Amino acid sequence: MKVLFAILLAFTNWYYIPSESSVPVEVENIDLNLKTNELAITFLSLSSGESTLIQHENGENILINTGSSGTEIELKKLLELYNVKNISTVILTKDDPYFNGNLSWVLQNYDVKQLIVGESTSNHLKRKKEIFDDVSVHVWSNGTKQQILPGLHTEVLFEGAQVHEGMDLSLKFLRHRLLILTSMSDRAKAQLMEKNLSDANIFKVPQFAIENSLSHEMIKHMDPQIAVIFSGDNIKPSSDIFELLHDEWIDLYYTKKHGTITIKFTDINYEVITISHGEEFK
Repeated sequence: MKVLFAILLAFTNWYYIPSESSVPVEVENIDLNLKTNELAITFLSLSSGESTLIQHENGENILINTGSSGTEIELKKLLELYNVKNISTVILTKDDPYFNGNLSWVLQNYDVKQLIVGESTSNHLKRKKEIFDDVSVHVWSNGTKQQILPGLHTEVLFEGAQVHEGMDLSLKFLRHRLLILTSMSDRAKAQLMEKNLSDANIFKVPQFAIENSLSHEMIKHMDPQIAVIFSGDNIKPSSDIFELLHDEWIDLYYTKKHGTITIKFTDINYEVITISHGEEFK
């Protein structure tokens, strides 16, 4: 498939053309200068936990997960770096401290209008209703489809409450498709293998790339160009997963090594921008 990808690049001028750049050493803020038909998705390099920022050219911001508790100051500085003052929507893909550790703080400080959770997470949140009295809560289940920003379409590929399960999302913007994978159970993998995922350019590896979080069959089924791995405190990613991705010629970005990773999408291509840990908090 990678050979075919190279051939397509040679004979077309519209296919996905990733490029990588880095920002200057002295970083005070980042203006992505999003124009019409542009979108940015940023994987925030917290010391622990997952948090992904989506920024639209209309100025709206969405946050997928909020990182681990204890990373509030890091999250605040990163959001300031990207000029985020308001967050319209928070999406939680898993009821877990690595994913919802800063939820209450984000809801209280960023004028969040709606909170989106999976069915497995909604029951737990009902016991903490006081933290989102002023927020509209929406529950997504298997197969839910919704446009959450102009041109950005989401689909729940899988949602479950068993061990190593959560909500797995497809994000589609124009010609680009990104997968936010959370689950690694056998039944989740089986359901994902039944989906057509071959047009996914980028995916977030589930469960911090621990052992058995991905299979060779799943990687071949998706055949992406880029994989992103978040860092979890005291969680060591599997060397086997790194090797699987390397063997398939997939560009790997690991927040613990590469820092914060922004992918800026236009109508014809995308650009990868990384910010090292030393640059993030200047």
